[in-house]
Amino acid sequence: MSNDATQLTPRVELLQLIRERAFRRDGQFRTPTRVVSSYFDFYQISMKHRGIELAGELLYEEIKDLDICALGNAGGGIVPVQCRAAFLKGIGVFFVRESMKREGNVRDPRFLQSRIQEGDHVALATDVVASGSQVLRALEEVMQFGAHTAKVIIMIDSEYGDGVARIREFIGTNMLDAPVHTLFTRSEIMADFEAGYF
Repeated sequence: MSNDATQLTPRVELLQLIRERAFRRDGQFRTPTRVVSSYFDFYQISMKHRGIELAGELLYEEIKDLDICALGNAGGGIVPVQCRAAFLKGIGVFFVRESMKREGNVRDPRFLQSRIQEGDHVALATDVVASGSQVLRALEEVMQFGAHTAKVIIMIDSEYGDGVARIREFIGTNMLDAPVHTLFTRSEIMADFEAGYF
């Protein structure tokens, strides 16, 4: 990383952090659909102060002009960043659970932990997309809840699978007015590695 990070834009600085901290290679790593030789561990970004700050700012830029009341997650690695962006916008957050909530009100089991209400407009964010299964599940949960997804933001498209295409197809099939925006792709992140700069 440059010694003078203050001269870098948040996007460029975050890209460098992803390359230096989050990229894992020369191993065997399981995605939802296959085993790969490299992957992106977004927790290495979202559990560090500077990573939260940078990624949160970029995520905020994606949602700042949306008429939404909450920002939801589709994948645990995005949660601290999601909270930062929601704080900057002054809105709430909601969480899509890995399994149905069993404690608390036994008459109200749920996968979606939220204070949003039927008819509300929300946005969804995720850290890394491969198959897109987590985002598809989150979209379904929001639909079943009776809320509307205004946008889907993906931090990294790993390009391991057709996840982004599947998300767009689901949105089109269900006639949702929800653009999908990817901040970084594997190709962009890998460019300097392949050129021998890292």
